[in-house]
Amino acid sequence: MRYISHRDITVASTCGLSAFLKKGVPTLCAPGMHDELLALGCIPEEDIPVEVKEGEVLVPSDAKSRYEAAVVAFEAITLRNKREEFNAAGVPHAAPLAKELGWKMDGKERDLAWAKWQNEIAPA
Repeated sequence: MRYISHRDITVASTCGLSAFLKKGVPTLCAPGMHDELLALGCIPEEDIPVEVKEGEVLVPSDAKSRYEAAVVAFEAITLRNKREEFNAAGVPHAAPLAKELGWKMDGKERDLAWAKWQNEIAPA
């Protein structure tokens, strides 16, 4: 597992292993060092939220940011009100939604976001 430190640090483990962690640089460390690294303030790389690139567009990594982006897209699509942009259930198709967002949202996430938007925000 890779760990990130907030400072340059050399960690010498009680199990005989050691690692040098440079500030802000993910460093591969042995699994046996996990507890000691956490005790010194090092963070596993997987625990740090990051933005994922899909082409040139930054895709939000957290659910709240993804929902907020979907709300803006839903409003734009609803204002256009083009029949071909909605399915039989009245939910926006994936293609126009992806065009508005700049990235693809899977169907399940879209349906949940659409239902939440309809119940909480959508104009009557």
